[in-house]
Amino acid sequence: GIDIRVFVIGKEIVAAVKRYSSKSFKANFSLGGESEAYSLNPNELCIVKKIINLFNFDFAGIDFILDKNGDFLFNEIEDVVGCRTLYKNYNIDVVKKYLEHIKNQL
Repeated sequence: GIDIRVFVIGKEIVAAVKRYSSKSFKANFSLGGESEAYSLNPNELCIVKKIINLFNFDFAGIDFILDKNGDFLFNEIEDVVGCRTLYKNYNIDVVKKYLEHIKNQL
């Protein structure tokens, strides 16, 4: 299986990762799936921004599966999102970004 997780803090898209597994339709990293950095195309960016504008996120992951054409199908929002794939694929200090977000909300 293949899916895309978009990490969001507040209204900011922090990063996206492609998660995949050749052994299962589930691409979860915790279940043995692999991951790599992923660049959102303009259409995907538009979809994510529409979702972001509907909710007030703190730190979340927005997950998409892909249809037969490779286009996004919304799957779920993880409000207690794991960061292992983010740390594995990017050099982003997500804790610092999250703390700045919290500070700005006070």
